[in-house]
Amino acid sequence: MMSQMERTLNRTTMLVLVLALGVWGLSGCTNPFAPPPGPPEDPEPPPERTNPENVLEVLRRSYVDMSAQDYLDCLAEEFIFYTAEADQNDPNNPLPEDWGKQMERVIHENMFADDTDVDNITLTLTNQSIDFDPGADPLDPADDTYGYVEGVDLRVNIPIEGGDYLTLLATANNKFVFQVDPNEVSSEGEILWEIIEWHDLDERSGDPIQEGPTIEVASVGRIKTQSLE
Repeated sequence: MMSQMERTLNRTTMLVLVLALGVWGLSGCTNPFAPPPGPPEDPEPPPERTNPENVLEVLRRSYVDMSAQDYLDCLAEEFIFYTAEADQNDPNNPLPEDWGKQMERVIHENMFADDTDVDNITLTLTNQSIDFDPGADPLDPADDTYGYVEGVDLRVNIPIEGGDYLTLLATANNKFVFQVDPNEVSSEGEILWEIIEWHDLDERSGDPIQEGPTIEVASVGRIKTQSLE
């Protein structure tokens, strides 16, 4: 016969097993009406724009946090966004060849507004190549420029009827051109960088995505202009 201590240990073991199975079962449950999950919150504040990589990180976070001011801080005053050729040549709904910072302000203040239709945004940038131009004076960093081609995965999630979500999805290579910010330095007196040009390329990145009732594949430029409609 089992002793009192053995019976107590067995009951304790069974209780631990039941609790563990209960936790496992709960973890497997999902809410079908939950929005597409965004990335986890960043524990650290965005970095200062002391190099192009940091500028891209601030830009990425500005989309995830839906912060128009943080986004605009990444852009030079003379910034130009260049649309993809396919969008410019669309016979049904052509986009302009380019637009400047003021239009970017309108676009992102609409997209990120408190009353926006957008629930959450995810943005992943994967570097493809880097070009460096030392400018006319190689000893003067003020005229240096960098060109970064980044694989963009942009997902803008919008609630629709029935508790589902429509995802506006752009997966393409984009080129960002950086220059030294002539108007601002870091808290330690270091030079800061800003984006002078953003080119939405026709080069697709990643695997082809099948459109469906909850996924609308578009270019970055087309997604930007959605907020103006």
